[in-house]
Amino acid sequence: MVSLQFGSAFAKRLFEETGPAGATLLRLIIAATLLCLLSRPAPRLLKAHWRLLLPYGAVFTVMQFAFYEATSRLPLGVVVTLEFSGPLLLAALTSRRALDRLWVAVAAVGLLVLGGTRGMDDPVGLAASLLTGAALTGYILLGARVGRAVPGGSGLALGLTVAAVLALPTAPALGLPSPGVLLEPGVLGAALAVAVLTTVVPFSLEFAALRRMPPRVFAVLSTVEPVIAALVGLTLLGERLSLAQWAAVLCVVAAAVGTARRSTSPKETAPTETPPTETSPEDTPAPSDRTPSR
Repeated sequence: MVSLQFGSAFAKRLFEETGPAGATLLRLIIAATLLCLLSRPAPRLLKAHWRLLLPYGAVFTVMQFAFYEATSRLPLGVVVTLEFSGPLLLAALTSRRALDRLWVAVAAVGLLVLGGTRGMDDPVGLAASLLTGAALTGYILLGARVGRAVPGGSGLALGLTVAAVLALPTAPALGLPSPGVLLEPGVLGAALAVAVLTTVVPFSLEFAALRRMPPRVFAVLSTVEPVIAALVGLTLLGERLSLAQWAAVLCVVAAAVGTARRSTSPKETAPTETPPTETSPEDTPAPSDRTPSR
């Protein structure tokens, strides 16, 4: 989470040269290339698991374009807080505990307060933030299935490759600078740093976590990210949140802590991972009975 938010702050500075769409395109292409070089996925895995990898890559593409568009208009901490509206809603719907739903209601109050604070009058930024939240929910659900079906880090590498391919026709429609700008050494160097900080490091770790714990537990633990984003935005970008905005962010974090404390029952604990084997779609075991969320 720390790596992701530092990289996101760095990406906001890159927007001046590339715009949000250009930064997203470079990030996806570079990250997909690096992960393919590191994990060297077998091409046949894409053919065997395309029904999972295609929607996974599509959700990833939507999430990245929407997130960068939102952060180009709103403070980083605000966007990340709004982003968690989708995962929190899914956590409420999949939980059988009344107290969990109460905590999610606390988070919902925080999100409503946040939406009504000063500086939140950009409808495109708000819509992009909420779209990021919806895509993040899909990423978590699909990521858990891809992580169990595709061995090692091949699932993430192939999913990002699909996302990069889908981004090629999408980015021009959202506005790109000239190819010469995107290929400048300084821009490519900055995009490389962004790709490593925001994709290669954090998503590799998240992908590994999703293979080892129930998605709902992963979701509520990850909800402390808005505070990290707000602090990074303050220290690196000078984005000062109002008291009401900080109160809203802390409501979301309080809900995450409250839910996480009750999310470690034996029934929800992820089983010990066994080394994955490469399987065909017919041999792939059905997803476990873990409660899906975030």
